[in-house]
Amino acid sequence: MPFYSFARRSLILRLLALAVPLLAIASCSGGGIEDQPFYDPSKYHHTAEGFRNPPDSPERIRRPGRFFSFLWKRLTEDTAVIELPEGHVLPTDEVKRQLSDAAQDARITWIGHATFLIGLNGLNILTDPHFTERSSPFSFAGPKRYAPPGLAIKDLPPIDVILISHNHYDSCDEGSLRALAKHSPKARVLTPLGLAATTKEWGFANTRDMDWFDAEEIGGITFTATPAIHRANRWLFDVNETLWAGFTIEANSKKIWFVGDTGMGPMFERDLAKKISPVDITLAPAGAFLPREVMRAVHTTPEEGLELARMMGSKTAIAMHWGTFPLGSDNPLDGQARFMGAPDNGVKKVMMRIGETRELTDLW
Repeated sequence: MPFYSFARRSLILRLLALAVPLLAIASCSGGGIEDQPFYDPSKYHHTAEGFRNPPDSPERIRRPGRFFSFLWKRLTEDTAVIELPEGHVLPTDEVKRQLSDAAQDARITWIGHATFLIGLNGLNILTDPHFTERSSPFSFAGPKRYAPPGLAIKDLPPIDVILISHNHYDSCDEGSLRALAKHSPKARVLTPLGLAATTKEWGFANTRDMDWFDAEEIGGITFTATPAIHRANRWLFDVNETLWAGFTIEANSKKIWFVGDTGMGPMFERDLAKKISPVDITLAPAGAFLPREVMRAVHTTPEEGLELARMMGSKTAIAMHWGTFPLGSDNPLDGQARFMGAPDNGVKKVMMRIGETRELTDLW
C-alpha cells in the first residue's frame, strides 16, 4: 500500500474516532444533576436533568446530518490557508515590552481567543486559559490553532485568579490548566457550578463553584458570575451537568464584563442589565458565529456582541473569541469586518492584536 494512501486512511479513521462521539454529543442529553449538592429546584435554570438557559432563549435546531457536515469540514479543512488580519500576532519581544511598560494594576493583554491577562488592583487575572495547540479532547485531531498564544505560560506573571466560563475545550483546556497549576499553584479558580472538582483534579487546591449571581471578593476585587445562553459538555453523557457563565470584575467603581460564550436572548436587557450595568468594558464575543443554523443558540454574531456592550452601558467593547481557532465557518477577516463595520451606538470598538497590552485607564 502506498504511504500516501496509508496516511490518508489513518487520518480518516482518526477523524472518525473524533467525529462520531461529537455527533452523538449533539443529540444526547446528560445524566442529570438531581443528586448534586448544588442542585436547587427553586431556580429556573436548575432541572433534575441538568442546567438550562434562561426563559425565552433561542432553541437549538437538532439536525444531526447538517451538524455532521459542518463538523467534518471543521476537522478536515486546511487552516494553513486562512488569511489573518495584518499584524494579527505581535512579535514576542514586543509583547513582553508592552506588558512590562504598562501599569501593572490597570492593564489588559489579549493572549488569544477568550484568554485575557488582566492586571487590576495588584492582582493578575486570567480568563479561559488556553495555551495548547488544539481545542480538542485529542492531540491528533480537532480544531488547531492558526495563531499562537501571545505569551507562553512560563512568561506569565504569577496568576492570582483564574476565571473559567464553561467546560468546552476552547475555554477549559486541561493541558493549559495543569501547567498553570504548577506555574501558579495558589491561584484562586472560579468556575460555574460543577466544574470546580475537575480543576481540583488537574492540580488546583483553591477552587470554587459559582451559580449565576454568586459573588466573591479577592484582594479588593469583586467577581460575580453572570448568566449566559450556551451549553456544557465534554463527552457523550455529561451534557449540561455543569453550568456556563460570564463574570464581572469590579474594583474602584470600575467594572469589566467577561461575557463568556453566549447566544443572544431577551434575558440580557430584560434582566441582566438591571443588575450589573453600567459596565465600563465588555469583553464581547466576535467569532465562531457561522453557520447561524448551528451557532445561533450558543454564539452571538459580532454585531450582537456589540449590542450586549451597549445594553450594559459600556464605554468600550473589546472583541474576543475570534482569530485563534477554526471553530465556525466564519474566518478572522469576517469577524473583524463585521465587528468594526457594525454601528457603534456610542461604544468604542477595540480589536486587539494577539499579545497586545492596553492600559485600562484608556478604555474605562
